[in-house]
Amino acid sequence: MRNIIYKITPLILLFLTVSAFGQRQLDNFYYYKGEKVFLTINTKTISISFEGENSINSFKSLNNNLVKTTEIIEDNARATVIAIDDKATSRKAIKSYYMEISMDKNMSIIDYYKEIESYKNTPNILMASPAYITKSGGELGLSNNFYVKLKNKDDVDILYKKAKEMNVEILGHDKYMPLWFTLSVTTKNKLNSIQLANIFYETGWFESTEPAFMYHNIETSNDTYFNNQWSLNNTGQNGGTAGIDINMQQAWGITTGDPSIKTAVYDHGLEMNHPDLQANVYGTGFDANNGTTPATVRGNHGTACAGIIGAVKDNNLGISGVAPTSKLISISINLRTSDTPSQLASGFNWAWQNGADVISNSWGGYAPSSIIDNAITNTLNNGRGGKGCVIVFAAGNENNTNIRYPGSSNPDLLVVGAMSPCAERKNPSSCDGENRWGSCYGTQLDIVAPGVKMPTTDRQGGNGYSTTDYTQTFNGTSSACPVVAGVAALILSVNPNLTFSEVNTIIEQSAQKVGTYTYSNTGGRPNGTWNNQMGYGLVDAYQAVLLAQSCQDDLTINQNVLSGQTDIQEAKNTITATNVIFSGGTAAYDAGTSIHLKTGFSAKSGSSFRAYIEGCSGKRIEEESTSQQEVITYENISLENDALEVLEVVKVHPNPTKGVVTINSTKQITSWVLNDYMGRYAEKSKLKSNSSYKDQLNMNHLPAGLYVLKITLDNGDTVYKNIVKN
Repeated sequence: MRNIIYKITPLILLFLTVSAFGQRQLDNFYYYKGEKVFLTINTKTISISFEGENSINSFKSLNNNLVKTTEIIEDNARATVIAIDDKATSRKAIKSYYMEISMDKNMSIIDYYKEIESYKNTPNILMASPAYITKSGGELGLSNNFYVKLKNKDDVDILYKKAKEMNVEILGHDKYMPLWFTLSVTTKNKLNSIQLANIFYETGWFESTEPAFMYHNIETSNDTYFNNQWSLNNTGQNGGTAGIDINMQQAWGITTGDPSIKTAVYDHGLEMNHPDLQANVYGTGFDANNGTTPATVRGNHGTACAGIIGAVKDNNLGISGVAPTSKLISISINLRTSDTPSQLASGFNWAWQNGADVISNSWGGYAPSSIIDNAITNTLNNGRGGKGCVIVFAAGNENNTNIRYPGSSNPDLLVVGAMSPCAERKNPSSCDGENRWGSCYGTQLDIVAPGVKMPTTDRQGGNGYSTTDYTQTFNGTSSACPVVAGVAALILSVNPNLTFSEVNTIIEQSAQKVGTYTYSNTGGRPNGTWNNQMGYGLVDAYQAVLLAQSCQDDLTINQNVLSGQTDIQEAKNTITATNVIFSGGTAAYDAGTSIHLKTGFSAKSGSSFRAYIEGCSGKRIEEESTSQQEVITYENISLENDALEVLEVVKVHPNPTKGVVTINSTKQITSWVLNDYMGRYAEKSKLKSNSSYKDQLNMNHLPAGLYVLKITLDNGDTVYKNIVKN
């Protein structure tokens, strides 16, 4: 036995020695999903946590010519958790605070840690520790708290034993997610919260741990002031391109929303007595910083976002929201320098438990968090009676491919980028003239919406961005995000039985392919063609609502489809169309028995039109049809054959056909390919020589329907022909 003790003791001494020298290595990373996330230490700023109201003035006095202190923020961690032991219960009324101290320049790492040590001798201090900079340049503070998630509820004894060993206090567990506990560093501890979180995780005894960072500036707006709601009806305002909007007026012809559908604006808190919002406010809301009701107004941002979603329509005031007869819920958070992961998580959990259908988040942080991830998963799984809340996030305004967290964390979230009035990804050189910012983009981007020079509600009087009750140029992905949240509310207004995933799919599949971008089929993007800068395209309120509606028995279509627009329609029995599909437009019509294209119907050259017999199946443009029924019946059809010709260079006849089609060309044909109405390959040329002026296409074996023949000429021209097989 003695020999074993002698062998172990040197190892213990070695561990203690390494710990002393390794503390700095332990506090420049934390664990997220089992991987280390490394941070850069901000050697200009120190994080300070202290206890007691009587200490506030003494810490304020630290401010001088060389040292600047931030606003002192009360830490509400004790008040917002459920204490489960007598000590924690007896200490719930104790108040602690957080602040940061910034020097006028960066220090050497040695001097920086000496400075931290000097603050540890300040009376009533709980923790002095580093502050951080993330890889994307975001700033983080560090509170004296950290979070531990148990693997199961029976592990609470293990947690208490480890907490006692490490001399930390257990404040209690999260009231919405009881496996998550908040622990606090005391004055006697030589380690800070990020070091302790790492030590707890490395035991292997716990599911997850992370420090309670203090997020900085996570709102995603940019500036303010201008006029006219081009997002709803773009007539060329601000130098924009007419028609590049979300087709709002057509959507309002179907629905302006439903009072039973509630959108939570998770932001600064909205001004609930604003004359253009008051009629649509539901309940008293929730403040995630304090963990209490009602919500408070912590800044201007939330009122601006709320107006874009749900400002009242036709009340002779200001503006109209996208879903002007749906309801708004206010959830408030600071969005500045003092939001912890636990606080941010609580807003999601409160939202789904209090009736939110959609949650709009015009903010994003820098450091990912497992406790926020868990709260979002709860909301997706449990909200709306198990159908899940629709959660919408702003992409960010840094003009790069680093989509802000939490939007980047989960493919079930809708990530929204900002678009200019000229159908461009908002960027420093886009037509709007705001050259200081651009919308984030990349593989996690789902959709874009108008996001610059957006009129919306402002806090009343002189409290907000302007001196009136409205601001005219709210912008950033902060203004794009609530547009999509409003469209989600409209979708649920016409079909509240949809799951969150079905709402996301409708928004993505109905998007307009605007701008000069190339949209293409992309792995992991099943809902249509997609582009790295624009996602699936510009959100289309009208098409989204059409897709969401319960299927009608019979449908008459007379609404023209313009360039960049997509028209997807379904009917149980018959569709009758007399509209025009212009070049660049896309239409897909699905009926149960027949589709009649009557006089006035025309599919212009360069358009895409598909029709098939399936009925109300939830079919979308990209899906395949296995139906072998007769697809289209014709009555005085105009396929605008002249427009489909290129100076009559190529002719196909007979068209419609029952079998063999002859192709004649005044220029030599090098090849041709025939695709069906779904874009699937059907036939290709088998020319005996390299080129020919005439060929035949046998369609006897093909089912009835609409086909597109692509003909390549020897001069490089490509000619497209629509062929109808009866």
